[in-house]
Amino acid sequence: MEMLTPNVYVETKIRGCNPSIVFTTEGSVFIDTAQLVSPLLNMREFAKEKGPIKYLINTEGHIDHIFGNHWFAGESIVVGHEKLNELFWTVAGDSDCYDYSVDIIKRQDKEALHLMPSRDEYIVNRPQITFNDHMTIKLGNHTFELYHTPGHSPSQLCVYVPKERVAFVGDTLFSECQMWLHSAEIGPLLKTLDFLETLDVDWFVPGHGSVVAKEFIHEQRAFIYEWIAEVAKGIQKDWSLEECIKNISFADRFPVDIGQEEMMAYIQRTNVIKCYNYLTKK
Repeated sequence: MEMLTPNVYVETKIRGCNPSIVFTTEGSVFIDTAQLVSPLLNMREFAKEKGPIKYLINTEGHIDHIFGNHWFAGESIVVGHEKLNELFWTVAGDSDCYDYSVDIIKRQDKEALHLMPSRDEYIVNRPQITFNDHMTIKLGNHTFELYHTPGHSPSQLCVYVPKERVAFVGDTLFSECQMWLHSAEIGPLLKTLDFLETLDVDWFVPGHGSVVAKEFIHEQRAFIYEWIAEVAKGIQKDWSLEECIKNISFADRFPVDIGQEEMMAYIQRTNVIKCYNYLTKK
């Protein structure tokens, strides 16, 4: 894991989201979990060498953020937004979540396949503590401010750690990789970007891609507007939704995040659909 500050470690170079750890004087806090078993267990061991893992905070309910919750069951308190169950343990498309996870491990972490529990033994491990708009967690010498930041998903949240001048924002931000709008509400997402700009931070840890400074928010907002503008042009030409899907793509702009290359067509299609529905009020 990369040391962002003396107390904050992040992992941005594996498949799935960017799991992070914040160390305090009374234990650590995980923010999201790895989607591969080997890195996840290594991160847990690294954290436990310095003390107990007190909390696991899920920034959303998509599988790449919550897959590893199983390995924290009965050990750490899981925290999330009250709407987390709306998308908890879901994947793109119609795949069965368990089979989807096993397939990923077979292809990208096969040495750890024997560590994957059976379907009956796997614990989804939903949050034990939830909140509505804002919640504060105090642990040791750190304060964690949790804010509901809807947009990418209804349960999206931001974890702001003032002492470290860092905020963990999940899939509200995608750095140097394709942005997924498949579950997004465009209006709330833009408002959330406005809110993030008010935080006094040096670093934002996105859901995917490298850590960024506050200036990156302008870039993310601009890319969303590019998507909207291209779909708006298609609507102006009287293109149907399917014609917009056929003719509009930003596949050449960024790669898909690590290990998910096969999802490019899905991302382009669903991003067009979300922007089309936003513009036509559907």
